[in-house]
Amino acid sequence: MSDHLRTKIRDTVFGTQDGLVSTLGALTGIAAGTQSEKAVIIAGFVIVAVESLSMAAGTYLSSKSQRQYLQKLLDEEWQSITDNPEHERQELLEMYRRRGFEDHEIDMIARRLFSNKQWLLEDMAHKELGISIDRLEEPVSNAFVMGISYVIGGGIPVLPYFFLPLNQAMPVSMAGAALGLFALGGAKGKLVNASWWISGLEMLLVAGLAAAIGYLIGSFAKSIVGFI
Repeated sequence: MSDHLRTKIRDTVFGTQDGLVSTLGALTGIAAGTQSEKAVIIAGFVIVAVESLSMAAGTYLSSKSQRQYLQKLLDEEWQSITDNPEHERQELLEMYRRRGFEDHEIDMIARRLFSNKQWLLEDMAHKELGISIDRLEEPVSNAFVMGISYVIGGGIPVLPYFFLPLNQAMPVSMAGAALGLFALGGAKGKLVNASWWISGLEMLLVAGLAAAIGYLIGSFAKSIVGFI
């Protein structure tokens, strides 16, 4: 599995999970506090729209910052290879000696790498800096995946309020979000070779806690407003 695919899976899971949990928690609290279908629907639109854009923007900026920082390190390494090749040769020797290579083996590797500066950069970047040159972050595609995933996740708990009365929509919304989270957790468990049902249950419990807290906050806010 490539690093780019791993990143997309990470953003998909994070975006969908956050969309489900945060939207469910907020809508449950608003529904309990206002008892207004219109308020819940409007709030759902606002939450999903604003949060998906915020998550996408945050992902773009963080991915771009990471890429720029790693590119700076690569540029510095390239400059060192160009300006001070003997220093790089000594670093290369020390790195391979620490890994148990014999000097004659290292000399052969060094000759091959120093015959092509790009090969040398890739090797030094990977072993010295921990950077894979062809696997840098992709800010735009990462942001797109994050934003779309949030919209999909956030849309699940919102939809029942369009078609059902408030007292029916609330449990359906919670059930739909719970099912979505369990399925997402199960899929994640399969991908990481973990127990799918434990992974699904973990996400489900997190969502249930968020929804419960949202409901309590909404009920408390309703009682406070009623008291005032």
